[in-house]
Amino acid sequence: MSLRRAIMFAIFNVAVVTLAVVVAEGLLSFGALAKSIITTRPIAERRHTMHDELLGWVNAPDVFLPDMYGKGVYLRTNAQSFRANAPTSPQHPGDTVRVICSGDSFTLGYGVDNDHTWCQQLANANPHIESVNMGQGGYGVDQAYLWYKRDGMPLEHDVHVFAFVRVDFDRMLSNRFQGYPKPTLEVDEGKLVARNVPVPYPWAWQVLLAQQAPALQKLALVRGLRKLFDLGDLVPDPFESHPEPIEETHRVVTAVIADLQQLNQSKRSTLVLVYLPMRRDYLDDWSDLWREAIQEDARRLGVRFVDLVDTMRKLPRTQVRSFFIPEGKMDYPGAAGHYTEAGNAFVAEQLSHQLQALPGVREALGVTGVTR
Repeated sequence: MSLRRAIMFAIFNVAVVTLAVVVAEGLLSFGALAKSIITTRPIAERRHTMHDELLGWVNAPDVFLPDMYGKGVYLRTNAQSFRANAPTSPQHPGDTVRVICSGDSFTLGYGVDNDHTWCQQLANANPHIESVNMGQGGYGVDQAYLWYKRDGMPLEHDVHVFAFVRVDFDRMLSNRFQGYPKPTLEVDEGKLVARNVPVPYPWAWQVLLAQQAPALQKLALVRGLRKLFDLGDLVPDPFESHPEPIEETHRVVTAVIADLQQLNQSKRSTLVLVYLPMRRDYLDDWSDLWREAIQEDARRLGVRFVDLVDTMRKLPRTQVRSFFIPEGKMDYPGAAGHYTEAGNAFVAEQLSHQLQALPGVREALGVTGVTR
């Protein structure tokens, strides 16, 4: 064999091996993506929510899912789309204190049944409390505010607990969450204005792209294109947080708190802001700047602020571990880190003490009736 033919033969073999490796890697990568698409469950909220032109999504009315989060761990909504086992009357009896609980999935009670959400446990512990659960998975501060303003304000109530976790502020930065369109809030000439309203209906491909973004971003082709064109992530991580409050977002949050204070005063209701700790809050100081900012806003506006992070940090690690759903316990993506029954009980116990300290509420929670 001539030298030229030997060189050509070697080049051909290298090319064949290289092509085989590339094809094999591509098949394995796309195989992993196909497996991810087949095996990844939709987010839990898909089972009990519907599209809403103001909020993006909201609980569908009169839903009953007996095994929503596991065998016998049920979720039920009433005709007003609140998580409840019975209808919610616009009026309430004079011998009760009605507490509206606004917030995200930590308020909804993701992972537990209706009876073990912290909002319901407030009522379970005292027959003079009637609670209304207006929590919803994936909500930012903006959506929780808009839902209360539309469907919570018409209800007579004595206390409005507006609860949030650290990532709820970051969710306000985008008009999408996990592929689902949502509204945003801006301060325009001193007034809060909702943008991206009416919220467009979500396209299936956008939801699929967001759901499979982690698997897609592992593909060599995608990695190469992102590097070549200096692209960021296909879909931003919804739990990615910023180290400190973003000025514009903080300005909107301050306006939300101020408006909630005015709205509740018009209803003769007491607004209570509650910072709910996530698992990471126990481990490091990632939320401290936001907590300090909200505390200062509340002080300046005369709003009661309850921060449960410091309370949780005083507890032993073994006890705190029991407050959160562990990895692999539930099949839904994003389930880990939500409160267990024990975590909900911790929040309810702490808030119960705070409610009893509110002016006028202590007497109402006793034997005597409510003075409205």
